Amino acid sequence: MANPNQVAVDSNLEQTPEQVSEQTQDLNKWYALLILIVVFVLIYFLVFQGFVSDHQLMNEELADLEQNRKEYTELQAVIPELQKRIRTVKETVGDNTSFLVADSYNLGTAELTRILKGIVAQNTEVSSECQTVSNTPSKDRDPDQFEKIILKVRMRCQFSKMIDVLADAEEHIPHLFVDNLQMEQRTIRRSRRNIAPTRPMLEVRFDLYAYMNKPIKVVEEKGKRR
Repeated sequence: MANPNQVAVDSNLEQTPEQVSEQTQDLNKWYALLILIVVFVLIYFLVFQGFVSDHQLMNEELADLEQNRKEYTELQAVIPELQKRIRTVKETVGDNTSFLVADSYNLGTAELTRILKGIVAQNTEVSSECQTVSNTPSKDRDPDQFEKIILKVRMRCQFSKMIDVLADAEEHIPHLFVDNLQMEQRTIRRSRRNIAPTRPMLEVRFDLYAYMNKPIKVVEEKGKRR
């Protein structure tokens, strides 16, 4: 009986050179295909992967730009309403020129005193025509929306000069306000007959006040104890 291993060896030995060449060519084809796949994989990771990453980054940037565009469009839609509110606030409160420049009580008092002296000076040629007897700072006992600077003023003026002073105070910027106005005519007696008659003088008292651009924080009292 023949040995199987001997039969296999004999069959291999019986292959012709053409058959061996064909098997070698088949193996080479498989090796070439494998190498080609490896080359394609390397090319993908070296070239196309970078391109894909860049494309993804560009898509993210486009998405951010689109979001910014939407936010800008929404903001543009809100701007007219904001401008309307600003105009309303300005009409209600006034702009900064309506207030004193000072930002403290002492500076505000000094500024208001200086303004009063300037108004009196520009309406008089000599001090005897109109003069400030006193101007005393006073605290605001009825606070409103903004901090108020108050002067209790006493003046002695000719009637026409006093009218000019009050008119200029009313038109002044920053805005000035006059309250509790009191006028009394002061009689002047002549000691000599040859002295020319003088114009009657007025004793004037009033409260002069202006506002600083400092909103007052109103604290609501929650008064009942539990």
